[in-house]
Amino acid sequence: MELEGMQCHGCGSTNVVFDPKRRILICNQCGKEEYYSRATLNANGKVVFSRRNAIRFFTEGKLEDARHYAMEVMNISMDNAPAMYILAYYDEFTARKPDSMRQFFSRIQDVALEYDEVTDIRGLLLSSACNLADYEENVIQLVASNMQAEEDAAALCEFIDTLCPYLIGKRTSTSFLTQNLLEMYQELASHCGIPKTCFALLKAIDTNPDSPYLNNSFYLKAKANYFYEHYVAAVGQVISAISNPALKGKFSGVYQQKCEKYRKDAGIA
Repeated sequence: MELEGMQCHGCGSTNVVFDPKRRILICNQCGKEEYYSRATLNANGKVVFSRRNAIRFFTEGKLEDARHYAMEVMNISMDNAPAMYILAYYDEFTARKPDSMRQFFSRIQDVALEYDEVTDIRGLLLSSACNLADYEENVIQLVASNMQAEEDAAALCEFIDTLCPYLIGKRTSTSFLTQNLLEMYQELASHCGIPKTCFALLKAIDTNPDSPYLNNSFYLKAKANYFYEHYVAAVGQVISAISNPALKGKFSGVYQQKCEKYRKDAGIA
């Protein structure tokens, strides 16, 4: 395919073709082959233009247009993260192709994303959060693994504290809190605090559909005990992982009060 704005660095000819799989630019004039990095391809004018349009249309809910421009990005930069996400999202939720999102997270996990890609991905994820309940662990893994620097902590916290409380509030049971997700919450609490996520976890003790508080079902002793052991106690592990002393003290106090009240209401010694 032709690569807009590129020319041979050997003879200067613009009569070139590009192999996106190998990231090789081939000059039809002198035969020179040049390798292009991800960063170089993502900075190409056509890629930048198409990526911006794809993101804009996606956030506006115009998925057909978003897909069109994402395809244009992928024609040049085959592992551009925002374009890959838009296409996977379209395939999963519009074209109804199962596992498209899972495949995206699997493909992207070994790709070291550039700063702009991470920024764009965060925006895309938040704009489509309503469909991400089944992918919370994947999302956290993707974003956190690309924001490990200390200077990224505040932005990572803001992202997690926007997405996760929203998802927690939409949960239909406590089964979402797998051991893997619990460990992720603990790591995040230690790294950057995630106060809004901790608050959402605490609030769900009263509001999650499995909670005895929702319909005053403490008389169902086995269910009340199970909720305490598998959810209330798990929330305590997240609170205990908070590294900021002031924040930890604040949440620990609230958590202890909730635990005491729950044990009293449930008749747990």
